[in-house]
Amino acid sequence: MDFFVTRSSGRLHPALYDVISGSFALTRLWDCETLSGPERGRAFEGAFYGFCEGRGLRLTERAGSRTLCGSVSASGLRHESDAVIVLPDIIIHVETKHLGHEVSKNDLMIFNQKGLDFMMSGATPLTARPLYRVFLSGGPLSPEARRFALLWGIVAVEPDVLPLPVLHWLAGSSFAEHPGFRHSAERIWRDVPVLVASLQERIRRLPSCLEGHLETLSRSRIERYLEDVQMACGDRCWRELDYIDPFWLENIYSEFSRHLPRLTKMNWSSALVE
Repeated sequence: MDFFVTRSSGRLHPALYDVISGSFALTRLWDCETLSGPERGRAFEGAFYGFCEGRGLRLTERAGSRTLCGSVSASGLRHESDAVIVLPDIIIHVETKHLGHEVSKNDLMIFNQKGLDFMMSGATPLTARPLYRVFLSGGPLSPEARRFALLWGIVAVEPDVLPLPVLHWLAGSSFAEHPGFRHSAERIWRDVPVLVASLQERIRRLPSCLEGHLETLSRSRIERYLEDVQMACGDRCWRELDYIDPFWLENIYSEFSRHLPRLTKMNWSSALVE
């Protein structure tokens, strides 16, 4: 995509744009026709690790790990972390799913509780940097799951919905001048950083909710962004991107695809070990 973010204020962390755009290309274009059930989910994790390798993103935890950034949970429960990306000024906790059915709200609630349990440990490696969460799904999320993700600042990445950080990046680029996007770009640039929030930021807002001063996010605001922005505006942006460059997503995918393991039904587990 030959659009470049030029605005200096209000940006998300650059790693979020990178991880989300690459994850979106992965969930759209990764071929898993030879796999099914749990082996497909594990292979999907392996494909995400290949993406991270291709982009030079350091993983401190992979599937099977029972820590987050090296820290154990406050409760002592051994929650599994699928992937944790650690940079000097940000942590990105990733949950991967590739189910044969729609992702339910329970999957998002469990992922959110993992983050809260780890954060309540007070471990410095977690509290010193903003912790962002990404739920990467090879299939669609239920409407309830999408609403829950927005409420808690979790970035949901699924095959048929343009993720909010991608929309935000477009809103701060020359793409914002396109007629079908111009009237929405300023609002998206202003509001998405409120919706895509670190876990610490969501926790900081809880006392005000308890005292009756405000909601974390109002139900009407969540519905408006799901329907008017992410669905309607996102679909228009997607069509316009396809018109400008029909291979924009394929170009993103090609930048890291050579790092993905070539998996078949017989060799996926050994490829993950390697």
